[in-house]
Amino acid sequence: MHCKSGADRTGLAAALYLMEFEDAPLLKAKKQLSFRFLHIRRGKSGILDHFLERYEVEYERSGASIRSWVENMYCSRELTRSFEKKQAALRFWQGWH
Repeated sequence: MHCKSGADRTGLAAALYLMEFEDAPLLKAKKQLSFRFLHIRRGKSGILDHFLERYEVEYERSGASIRSWVENMYCSRELTRSFEKKQAALRFWQGWH
């Protein structure tokens, strides 16, 4: 289900499909967002990895399915804020090394 130009969007779609319809574990689904499929987690496209990381935290806490999390708990503004904060911290620490 991957394509060259849509590596990021298609990778997320593939990960969601695996979790929702194949009942695949999150670790396997996260592999859809990899360099193998031309996904680069640095920069703006890293928000997709962050999306799955945030879901992972909630899954470990509550066991919520990906569908339930997206429908009831996910907030795009909060995800964007936390991703920007994470990126700023990475830039800060990279400046020290």
